Amino acid sequence: MEREVILAVDIGGSKYVAGLVAADGRVICKEKYLWSRMSAEQVTADIISAMERVIEEHPEMKISAVGMTIPGLADPETGMWISASFMGIYNLPIGEIVGRRFGLPVYIENDCNACALAERMFGHCREAGDFLYLTVSNSIGGALFLNGELYRGFKGNAGEVGLIHVDVGNGPDGPVRVAVEDCASGRGLANGYLALKAGEREALPGASNAPGGGTERCSLPASGGAPDGVSIARLAKEGEPAAREAFRREGIYLGQAIAACCAVLDPEVVIIGGGLSLAFEHYREALCEVLARELHISTGAVPPVRPTALGYDGGLIGAAALVVRGMKR
Repeated sequence: MEREVILAVDIGGSKYVAGLVAADGRVICKEKYLWSRMSAEQVTADIISAMERVIEEHPEMKISAVGMTIPGLADPETGMWISASFMGIYNLPIGEIVGRRFGLPVYIENDCNACALAERMFGHCREAGDFLYLTVSNSIGGALFLNGELYRGFKGNAGEVGLIHVDVGNGPDGPVRVAVEDCASGRGLANGYLALKAGEREALPGASNAPGGGTERCSLPASGGAPDGVSIARLAKEGEPAAREAFRREGIYLGQAIAACCAVLDPEVVIIGGGLSLAFEHYREALCEVLARELHISTGAVPPVRPTALGYDGGLIGAAALVVRGMKR
């Protein structure tokens, strides 16, 4: 029996996911891919090929529209992928290209904004009119829901939480401050873990020197290469001191950035999405301690911080949420 569904594409910096999602947020099917080569032409070709495969494998489904999450800056009105400098993409009319190829309406949006919209429609924030959403993955992004509406800012750049600078220790010239996405993203977590394993332990504000290190062997992902969030989370669960300390610092850095946002926005709740949301248990305590210490505006000013209800599929469901909202409008 023919069913109407949404063709959703979640575009990431290192991978992309294509699949079918129902209008109520249920993921019907999905497939994850790695980019064959990083260029505007090849990224476009890879996306179209994945979409074609989804359509071919599910001929019984009637596709109503296409939703796409975009890393970096996007213009939802024109369908333009404005920039993703780390991918080398600038001013790519992805909405027009995909729409012309498949003859379907296409809705695009920055990935964090789309995830926040999905959390509002299908996740923890169905009743929350004001919340902050963070994506913590290879980089850190953010999105704002204010007064029941997605807030994009004057030029569409609102929510760039990853650019907030946080204290990471003391240097010869005083406190060292870096962008939170450089120390608390997936790559920041991995770099911090490797530094701890190498015996480099910086004193953190309000914290003791890092424990652990020693001669333990660094456990790498099955594919080899640098450790990732999954492997470090596994080590932390097993009790490895360096992995546990790396996640404690993760919580401290994120707590500082979230506190800065909350002091200005006063959100009802903070949602953490992205790959590192799946390891939230390892840095929850440190994050909440820093948030409570730094955010003392008034009684009850500290909002709850929760991992996304949508898990790893948040981006794909976010792409579908763009279509649901667009069709209603």
